[in-house]
Amino acid sequence: MLPDTPVFERPSVEKELIERVLWIVTIRWITVAGICVTSFIACVALNIDLPITEILIIASCLLFFNVICIFYHRYIKCISYRQYINSHQRFAQIQITVDCIALVSLLHYTGGIESPVIFYFIFHVIIAAILLPRRSCYLQTALTLLLIIVISILEYVNIIPHVQIVELFPNTVYDNALYLLSTLFFCVTSLCVSAFLATTIVNHLKVREREIVVLRNNITDAYKKLETKEREKSEFTYKVTHELRAPLSAIQSLLKSIEEGYAGEISEKAKELIVRSEKRTRFLLTLVRDLLDLVTGKIGEPRGSNSQSVDINETVTGTLQLMQEHVKVKSLKLTVHATEKPLYLRINPDDLDIIMTNLIGNAIKYTLPGGTININNTITENQIKVVISDTGIGIPEDDTNKIFNEFYRSRNAKVLEQDGTGLGLTIVKELMRKYGGSIDVQSSVGKGTDVTLLFPINTQ
Repeated sequence: MLPDTPVFERPSVEKELIERVLWIVTIRWITVAGICVTSFIACVALNIDLPITEILIIASCLLFFNVICIFYHRYIKCISYRQYINSHQRFAQIQITVDCIALVSLLHYTGGIESPVIFYFIFHVIIAAILLPRRSCYLQTALTLLLIIVISILEYVNIIPHVQIVELFPNTVYDNALYLLSTLFFCVTSLCVSAFLATTIVNHLKVREREIVVLRNNITDAYKKLETKEREKSEFTYKVTHELRAPLSAIQSLLKSIEEGYAGEISEKAKELIVRSEKRTRFLLTLVRDLLDLVTGKIGEPRGSNSQSVDINETVTGTLQLMQEHVKVKSLKLTVHATEKPLYLRINPDDLDIIMTNLIGNAIKYTLPGGTININNTITENQIKVVISDTGIGIPEDDTNKIFNEFYRSRNAKVLEQDGTGLGLTIVKELMRKYGGSIDVQSSVGKGTDVTLLFPINTQ
């Protein structure tokens, strides 16, 4: 990371350090308010004789220091990134040191070694462990213990006056050497153990946090590389399939011309080979077309026209007209239930043609002769619904979740129709996702398939 990196570009670990330092400022506001309110209740409501003036002076000093901290934070935001982070680390040490001195002062004016305020030093040590490196935390703990010991001894030898809260401690115990030593012993051991445990846990969490950050960055980099490779693959496939379409169309046209006798009479054997070659060429053209449809959806290539209002009823009718010959050959019973009024979608007409051609084509292809196909177009309050039902061969339950995978075809579909790319439903699902819609397939082997398309109303 360069030294002149802008302040707002910082890793999450260091960002959390800054947030935690500012968190201390917030806690200090609450602490000052708590000191004032507690002192007021003790003096007024409980009639406890506290040195209220000295306590309020400590609270005022903390208040003033908090204001300085806020202005200092605004100032260091204007400097370079590395200095900004280092300043926050020093900033945290200064704040914790000042808080330690304030807490020791408050301890003195509320009874010294007898005061329950002494228990709050544990929280002080834990905060130091959260914000500071282990060594700095131990130094802060040592400073805290030194101040507590010094002020306790000075009170014991009467160098500084001991403030006794008679309402809380009617019997003087601070001048009892055994009491003083035992209290200091438990204070020292509890704060040292707290510092050790807190720093150990915090350092363990920091290590895990750094590992998570590294892992996240590695995953992000890998995803970006994978995304780049996927796009390059899609672009290459688009270029190749686009270039293949023209020569394949020319080959199919030439084969068709030879088959129909434009190049003169040919033997039956040669004609049979020509027909088989033309059929295979047609399949290759279908594969190229499907690949183009799939890839253009992935890389965002234009399909030749922009989105416009398209009547879905007209699109269904147009698709059926193109497939009427196949319907007649298989003697299928075809029923269309359209709405009285047009159902307009805001969609690219080519995309809607692809969706309907694939789904209706599948229904015709996989419905046995004499079967039935129903197409039902309806509109609800917030959706346009198209249901294509057939009495075809159906889809095995194990294959239902796989039919949208690229190049996948169910087992019974391969038996009935050998030719097929396995891309049709993949393309349809991609296009439905593109327009915020959804596709659902319910099927039963030997009974048929229901395909439901839902277009959100906002695509109209």
